[in-house]
Amino acid sequence: MFKALKIILASILIAQASYANAFLDQDEVILNASEAFAISGFKKNNIVDISWSIKNGYYMYKKSFKLSDPNNIYNFKILSSNESTFSDEYFGNTQIFKGQLSLRFELEKDLNIDSILVYFQGCSESGFCYPLQKLKLSDIIL
Repeated sequence: MFKALKIILASILIAQASYANAFLDQDEVILNASEAFAISGFKKNNIVDISWSIKNGYYMYKKSFKLSDPNNIYNFKILSSNESTFSDEYFGNTQIFKGQLSLRFELEKDLNIDSILVYFQGCSESGFCYPLQKLKLSDIIL
């Protein structure tokens, strides 16, 4: 019985070591969300343009985009994108963006941009998904 227990324990240790090595041997480094999805914005009069530079190996979910303040959700227009359909294990077939993405929306007169939040979410192609990102529009505008 003691010999059988040793064999079982040795098998468990070998399996764990193999799993750890397979995980640790991956050279991929998961970037911070701000690096994977670099965002910038520009405001001229009442028009706001927001752009993302999405690193290779990463993508963003189309349905995650939202511009809102405590009282309103704002409509926006996608100016340019590399959009495609992706078969996601959690969301099924969904639209994603890779590479560059630009969108535009119009501010209502006298609206304080400090109150507007920009929401978005994305993942790495290796399977790491970021939590929903929430940024103040005033922190994005140059």
